[in-house]
Amino acid sequence: MMPWFIALSGSIIIILICIYNKLNIGLTMLAGAATLGLLAGLPLPGFLEVLTGGLWNSITIMLIISILLLGVLGHILKETGAMEEIILNLNALVSDIRIIAATMPMIIGMLTVPGGAILSAPLCAEAGTRLEVSPVRQAVINNWFRHVLYFMFPLFPSLIIASELSGVSLSRFFLHNLPLTVIGTIFGFYFLFKGYSGSKEVNSISFSWRRAGFLIKSIMPLIFILILVVVFDLYFPLALVAGITLALFNYLPRGKRSQEVIRRLRTMLLPGVKISVALVIAGIMLYKEMLTHTGVIYDMTNLVLELGLPVIVLIAVISFLVGMLTGDNSASVVILFPLFMPLVPAGGAVYTAYLAFIYAGSTAGHIISPAHPCFSLTKEYYAVEIKEFIVLTLPMLAVVMAAGFLITALFGFH
Repeated sequence: MMPWFIALSGSIIIILICIYNKLNIGLTMLAGAATLGLLAGLPLPGFLEVLTGGLWNSITIMLIISILLLGVLGHILKETGAMEEIILNLNALVSDIRIIAATMPMIIGMLTVPGGAILSAPLCAEAGTRLEVSPVRQAVINNWFRHVLYFMFPLFPSLIIASELSGVSLSRFFLHNLPLTVIGTIFGFYFLFKGYSGSKEVNSISFSWRRAGFLIKSIMPLIFILILVVVFDLYFPLALVAGITLALFNYLPRGKRSQEVIRRLRTMLLPGVKISVALVIAGIMLYKEMLTHTGVIYDMTNLVLELGLPVIVLIAVISFLVGMLTGDNSASVVILFPLFMPLVPAGGAVYTAYLAFIYAGSTAGHIISPAHPCFSLTKEYYAVEIKEFIVLTLPMLAVVMAAGFLITALFGFH
């Protein structure tokens, strides 16, 4: 049996090696969990306990169901033409190319497809060329506006995991981190488009109630889910089922609608189910269970306490670093939440504020991690240097993290 810090370091090294070699994150976390258990000297019965405890519980089952349903929803939106309608109607409503360049990655980002930044990259490149924006700025626009929503977006898998691990509802996470997304969006738009004119017209928004109605119709399944989760706090898988049902009945052709519904049920549900994504959840939850079962979390907590620094400072630094090192927000959430939950003030809005800041720090690090698929794919698409990419992104991350720090401090500086 090795000391806990060697066991933990060994597992993290294995995770980083697997991530940088682009292995499935589920298999990566399984390898990390196995390494942690072996180095910690866990006997075979202990491995079996971790296996059953990590997989056969309400949280893991709920997460797997939710992630599978999210994949189905995204597939339906694409196959029914809803995504294409969103883009067409937005283009018709807005003539300011800067707004279009910022909004396209946001809209496609709502599908939460891994590496999905590559889907919006061509759109941003076209808009950026018309604006005469440099390739590195185009790359940052694409990456930033895709991910700035994720500080609070209830459909993002890592936020769902954070909610389930902490017992804090998605709606409360949403409300605490909504200001970060708003600030990040406004400052990002000002910072990235400063000096560029998006339209020669005085009025850059050509509003049409007809087009606005078409746009709302195309995103209605997403709006419906958000209302059910944020306003009514409905059990997340049920909200997803409701959204999927609405998406299936959206854009039905005139005549033979019942036949079309049957066709969609037969051809759109199963192809949207991604088993590899379910494996990701299984691996993550097993690693979390292994951290707890081996006692590593408690040893880490004691070490952090001995540092004597304010918890809020530790959260800001460690969560950002873990998010950047892993490049996977779900994996970093599983590492960070068990570590800091015993350290933050218990109960009420203060507790939620601290956990929301942990999540924000992890997301910020995740955004500029070379191990993050969106970062790497965007960099390759625009053929830019990593250093330039990161340097141009850092001011926006600094503003968002500063805002998160101040908001958390208002709830009680510890």
